[in-house]
Amino acid sequence: MKRLWWIAAIAGWLSSVSCDGPEVGELTVDLVTPNSDDGAAVLSVSSASSKELLGIAAACDGCRIFFEQVSQSEIRAIVTGPLAPGPLVRVTVSDVGSRSAYSAQLEQVASRSFQLRPLSGYALSVR
Repeated sequence: MKRLWWIAAIAGWLSSVSCDGPEVGELTVDLVTPNSDDGAAVLSVSSASSKELLGIAAACDGCRIFFEQVSQSEIRAIVTGPLAPGPLVRVTVSDVGSRSAYSAQLEQVASRSFQLRPLSGYALSVR
């Protein structure tokens, strides 16, 4: 009887433990900008070596994206259009539960009249 109780207890515990692995999903990269007339941004998105970047798409209304997948863990992109504070790109990742394993770096920004801007006051955040 005691053995049956232990088997039932172990079976119950095993059924409550999740064996699910990493879940593919999308993260959003948000733009913080001090200006209201940004027209282009150059950025790179990277992941920890154990994670993969599977794709990228523009997240802002009226924007277009041009990108190159440098490796499984790095994508370089240019986003053009009426950039505004908030969602800039959506990135498909191999493990959406490990948000801290992914980062984005802003490299250049230009106004809608094609003037390069200093990066002070700009930031990207991954959520």
